[in-house]
Amino acid sequence: MNKSLSIAFVVLLSLLFSCSTFAKKEDVRIDVKYFHATMRCASCIQIEDFISKTVNLAFEKELKDSTIKLTSLDFMQPENEPLMEKYGFDTQALIISKVVNGKEVKFKNLNLIWDYLSDFSKFEKYVEDEIKEFLKN
Repeated sequence: MNKSLSIAFVVLLSLLFSCSTFAKKEDVRIDVKYFHATMRCASCIQIEDFISKTVNLAFEKELKDSTIKLTSLDFMQPENEPLMEKYGFDTQALIISKVVNGKEVKFKNLNLIWDYLSDFSKFEKYVEDEIKEFLKN
């Protein structure tokens, strides 16, 4: 009986030790934020449409499981104005950011979106590749 108890105790300690050594999984989210002005021209509306199409087509699964969050924000609204300084833009912008365990760890302004306004396939590839890069790292 004593030997059985010792074996059970060793097994229990082994289980407890192995469970405590597992790394806690990080909660990672990629925020895709389109910042627009209150008054929008046709190009600004088209850019937002391109962003929405790209993210919804390429990242359907990630949107559903909340790995990616897509938002559109009016940077002229008082509550959003501090984000202009934080992200360093002064006009419409597409910012992607990586949030780990609730804390933003990096971001990037995808300022080439305007270069691809007349070519959706190039726009789509650019935005998709940048988001995939954030998902990898």
